[in-house]
Amino acid sequence: MINFAWPWFACLLPLPLLVFWLMKAKKNQHIVINASTLPYLANNVTGSTSRHRFSQILLIISWSLFILIMTRPQWLDAPIVQTSPSRDLLLAVDVSYSMQIKDMTLNGQSIQRLDMVKSYLQSFIKQRTGDRVGVILFADHAYLMIPFTQDLQATGQLLDEVNIGLAGKFTAIGEAITLAVKRTLHEQIKNKTLILLSDGRDTVNTISPIDAAGLAKASGLKIYTVGIGADPTEAESQSDLDETTLEQIAQITGGQYFRARSEQDLSEIYQQINLIEPLSLKTVTYQPYTELLIWPLSCLLIVIAMLLWGLRND
Repeated sequence: MINFAWPWFACLLPLPLLVFWLMKAKKNQHIVINASTLPYLANNVTGSTSRHRFSQILLIISWSLFILIMTRPQWLDAPIVQTSPSRDLLLAVDVSYSMQIKDMTLNGQSIQRLDMVKSYLQSFIKQRTGDRVGVILFADHAYLMIPFTQDLQATGQLLDEVNIGLAGKFTAIGEAITLAVKRTLHEQIKNKTLILLSDGRDTVNTISPIDAAGLAKASGLKIYTVGIGADPTEAESQSDLDETTLEQIAQITGGQYFRARSEQDLSEIYQQINLIEPLSLKTVTYQPYTELLIWPLSCLLIVIAMLLWGLRND
């Protein structure tokens, strides 16, 4: 399909007629001609008039071609539409001292809670193709470790370097939620999602987790909370997990609370979140085109050459 990138230049097409009308010559004056010269002039005028009309036609064609060039004609190919699932996810990870308790099992070996979380976050992030992922760490305070990015490989590498005590030893759940609200407040996304993983209760109290959840609801941020740790009745297991607060946070924001006691629980939780949280389809359309300037430009050069040849022979 032919398209004109700058079609407004077509408005200049009648410009020569306007100039001709404004510059129109005065009425013809009477001219006295000697009768003896009439046969010669008759032959001369006939040839001259013919060449003059031919030149006028060439000038009209050249001006039309010039305007056509200015409108920048293009040949549009079929549009290419690329649609991919796109979702913005913030992960808030508890790195307080209690996350070093070894009451989780991976491949038959007892490991720290944080190591278990990191292991499954790695596989979770790898499945986020087309999504943007951000990571918040919280202990004494909350910090944005990784802003929203689609570089999932770099995100996984940075997450692998997270250690216990990196942000202190306490648990600032309220701060983590508030920071997530701040980071997503001005993002142009429909589905704002935070997955918060913690094994304790808020022990900092700079802002109440419930108040922070209210802010999250007002900003449109949905929170899925995950309680980490085996049951306290099991060997080597301790728990200060405030499940009531985590459930309230999820309920206030329209999310859901999950309990992760084992490797299998974490795997099932991530699968459930994928099913619950709707995907936003990101559509990108490309319009391939080919410039057609070469054709009217070539014709214009030929017409100009014909005009110059005609002037030379006059």
